[in-house]
Amino acid sequence: MSKSDEPNKLFKRIGILMQEAFDFIGESADHHHNKLKVLAVPRLDPDRRRAVYFVRARGQLVPAELEYKLSSILFQARATLDRAIFAASHADPSETWTESENTQTAFPIAATEAHWDSLTRRKHLVALGERRVANLRDIQPFTTGASLPGLLNDLHRFDKHRDPLTLFLIADPQFPMLFNHVIDHPAGPGEWWIDFVQPNPPLAVGLELVERRTTRPMVSAGPEDIPVALAARIGEDLVDVQDLLWDAMEYVSRAVEILEGQKPTAADAFAAYISAERRQLAAFQRGMLDDDWTEWLYLSGSDGNQGASFRSTADGTH
Repeated sequence: MSKSDEPNKLFKRIGILMQEAFDFIGESADHHHNKLKVLAVPRLDPDRRRAVYFVRARGQLVPAELEYKLSSILFQARATLDRAIFAASHADPSETWTESENTQTAFPIAATEAHWDSLTRRKHLVALGERRVANLRDIQPFTTGASLPGLLNDLHRFDKHRDPLTLFLIADPQFPMLFNHVIDHPAGPGEWWIDFVQPNPPLAVGLELVERRTTRPMVSAGPEDIPVALAARIGEDLVDVQDLLWDAMEYVSRAVEILEGQKPTAADAFAAYISAERRQLAAFQRGMLDDDWTEWLYLSGSDGNQGASFRSTADGTH
């Protein structure tokens, strides 16, 4: 393979990674919907003004194969960044490289400007030229405030130390519990509160999850479905896996386009898709809470009297 073939191979690799990411999201959603049932089962206090909901589950919370598949996708994403910068920095056949310089050729991810300044003195960044280095600076964590690039670095370090990527289920913050199986006092609950017992913890059977309190006694309370999301623990943070994969694919696409000296057309298109998906999810959540579906119908393209969905094709079909 000639060096001129490397960009096409890199973009093909990104396409494969994106497909694997979407397949993973679909596989995890299928497991949650068809192979797992997670419930919050209430225990009422004697005065019936307080109910504590405990987690119960039928099915495996997180299959081990999901952890393996996610690790593989993210490690390959990080490797793609390294491969892309190696190809870009070594494009001049007249330039000679020592073994040490080749070993240090890795995609730069800097949490601070001081760290970035030290990285830019390395030969593989100097070889990129000022314009590409400036564009790479624009996507560094210390510039954007984004956590994703640092997480990719953490995963790379964990892999070297053979620490596993651990996945958990959490109550999905996008989809609130509805408490449809509560019968309140005939005069209404009075004042009422719903709170997590602790801030959205990893779900486990027997965990005290939610507390519902009222000023008038509840007649009864039954089990409630818990909408769940898959999350990865990286350092001290729990990161929603769907968001993590979306951001990873967009970041890798943008970085490779920068390294190839191209405008980030594909990355911008994917970023627009992600933004539209997140707006639609947020509108769905508001619709569930407020019983007003106008915004969600508009964004999803479900209301024929409203604007077209972001999923619409050029001929207006969906």
